[in-house]
Amino acid sequence: MQKMTHEPMRVPQVPDGGGAQDDGLDLMRIFAVARRRWPVLLLGLLAGLLLGIAYAATATPVYTASAHISVGSADAENARELSGVSGVRLDEDQITTEIQVLRSEQIAARVVTALDLVQNPAFLSEPRTGPGRAAEGVKDLLRLAAATAVSWVQDEQPAIPLTPQELAEAARQDAVSLLRDNMSVRQVQRSRVLQITYTSVSPALSARIANAVANAYIEDQLASKYEATQRATNWLKERSDQLRLQSGLLDKAVDSFRRENNLAGAGGDLSSDIELELLNKQVADLRAELLALQARSNRLNEIVAQNDTSAFVSSTASQSITANLRSQYLETLRDFNYLRSSLGADHAQTRRRQRELIQLEGLMFEEIKRSEVVARNDVHEARERLASLEAAQTVAAEQLGADNTTLVELREMERNAGTVRSLYTSFLQRYQQSLQEQSFPVSDARILNPARVPEYPSSPQLAKITALAGILGVLLAAGWSAVREAVDTRLRTEDQIRDILGLEFLGGLEKIAPPQHPPEAADLQLGRREVRFPAIMRYGADKPLSGFAETLRTGRMSLTLKAPQRGASQIIGVVSCFPGEGKTTTAANFAALLAAQGASVMLIDGDLRNPGLTRSLAGNIEQGLADVLLDGADWQDVLCIEQATGAHILPNRPGRAVHTGELLGGPAMEHLLSACAAVYDCVILDLPPLGPVVDARAVLHNLDGLFFVAKWGAADVNHAAAILGSDPRLRGKCYGAFLNMFDAKKAAAYGSCEGSSYGCGRGYGGYYNDS
Repeated sequence: MQKMTHEPMRVPQVPDGGGAQDDGLDLMRIFAVARRRWPVLLLGLLAGLLLGIAYAATATPVYTASAHISVGSADAENARELSGVSGVRLDEDQITTEIQVLRSEQIAARVVTALDLVQNPAFLSEPRTGPGRAAEGVKDLLRLAAATAVSWVQDEQPAIPLTPQELAEAARQDAVSLLRDNMSVRQVQRSRVLQITYTSVSPALSARIANAVANAYIEDQLASKYEATQRATNWLKERSDQLRLQSGLLDKAVDSFRRENNLAGAGGDLSSDIELELLNKQVADLRAELLALQARSNRLNEIVAQNDTSAFVSSTASQSITANLRSQYLETLRDFNYLRSSLGADHAQTRRRQRELIQLEGLMFEEIKRSEVVARNDVHEARERLASLEAAQTVAAEQLGADNTTLVELREMERNAGTVRSLYTSFLQRYQQSLQEQSFPVSDARILNPARVPEYPSSPQLAKITALAGILGVLLAAGWSAVREAVDTRLRTEDQIRDILGLEFLGGLEKIAPPQHPPEAADLQLGRREVRFPAIMRYGADKPLSGFAETLRTGRMSLTLKAPQRGASQIIGVVSCFPGEGKTTTAANFAALLAAQGASVMLIDGDLRNPGLTRSLAGNIEQGLADVLLDGADWQDVLCIEQATGAHILPNRPGRAVHTGELLGGPAMEHLLSACAAVYDCVILDLPPLGPVVDARAVLHNLDGLFFVAKWGAADVNHAAAILGSDPRLRGKCYGAFLNMFDAKKAAAYGSCEGSSYGCGRGYGGYYNDS
């Protein structure tokens, strides 16, 4: 008997049983989940819509009125400019501050007082509709809990009755809190316009309160500005009076000091100071002139000492004599150069011009000598004049030193008097400006659009609430569906079989409906060793053109491709992980289909503890597999023949064997399988499930291969993977897996519907015929 061996497959394990996952968002997977969970999503949508409609129908209608005001308006700035009153343009932070002022308790208290809302039943009895409703509810619960806790810890004390003033103040605070809860203020599109909205059950009351808030804000601005201006005016007047008196006293002190010290000039300057300043200027100018003369004399002295007759200095070029000599020299030099080039250097006229050049150079040098003598004399005279001025400067400085202290003191007194006089002028101007602002009050805000009585309620909005409720219902249903998908580990897709179980997917076996009128056992004409499959176990043979039969043929093709040699007999086991997955029905159909195609087939009921195949057979079963293995009965005397297909069946009777695993894996079973393999083309064993018992693993060494059967939508993929992973031989010998009781329409929502995987392609209908 030939044995087939296969290496176990290395398969990545995915914890959730859903196949390989991507890190990103898989839209196709989301659509697939929505497709298979659409009843839950539809139920959530309908529930949300019904709840939204019920809420909108039972909620109390409320009305919202809006008033628009402009803060820091251009009209106010123009009025301040015409009146001479200064102002400041508002920026973004200041606008945010004004919004908080509008929502302050002070503005709300003004409105409560102006409209007498404490005595308004419509205002006090309305429900809180603003954003503070939930917060107030939480606060009330916390207060109640705190009061209850205190009452448990402490003894109850008699309540102290409140005075009428305290009751009135408490009622006013409640009204202020209620008004602030139902009011909102927002900036309109990053402008200087603010929108004040108030929500109430009364449309007229909403408009009145919105307008009252705007007016209260403007009045509060005017009052605060008037109070601030009044305080500033009083302080400025007091301060300016003090500075005026102080300035007068300082001016008198300066005049007295001048008279006492006989200071000259209206500005308080001393005559010695003026004379010293003039001498200082003359000394500085003469020193600069002396430096220039000294430099010119040094240059001329250097030319004379070097006897440089060709030298020419700019200091002598401006003299008329030197200028004439220089002009004659240049003309003679030009003639000399011309004659030398035309007549030659030895010509008489050339030599005469050369002698004239030498004579002119000597005259020019004599002129430079005379200029050097004149420069030396000028330096001597300048030094004498500088010494005279420095002596006069010393005398003037000594004369000024006696009066310098007095002059410094005068300057300090004049500076103090001028500072106080400037402060007095500045405070007097500010005082006048403050009086102008006080007499001409200008508000930075004005009402643009007063609130009108709303004609329609702002809440509840039936369409909006219904839509939001529907969306919320769908989201809740989607969340529930996501949870169900996350915890769903049932085997449904081809990817789960390949990626998690590590098996080849052979196809889905559609669920077979039982016949409406099954034949009675008495009506069957059976011989002594004849049995008959029920219709569900020979469905593939009875309907060879059905999708069920085509999937079984896929298994036959896999069996043929993996045969050790062409025409060799094969021993095949059919297993499942759990009971009730239809492995017996699959094994019987596979055997019946092979027998109907002309192959010799032996089907053995290898489940010694729960022989479901034997119980399903119609016929008289007297002996079975246990008799062959335990008592040595001839298996050819025990086998039965299926009447419709001709398949041979070796049944089993339960209760005889205790150690079923040792029996199936023992030598008797090996001898039986070898004997059957010598006679039949294919030997099929209907084995017990892998989960409850080890019988299938015990006989595994006698098998050429396995077919794995799993119930679609019922088997737990993680448990099945754990069972298959416990023995590497299971995956190594497995030809592939069938998904039994397969629902093609439902399976299309869990995976791809292309190819032959699910047998649900639209173009396949012409090839399948289940009738």
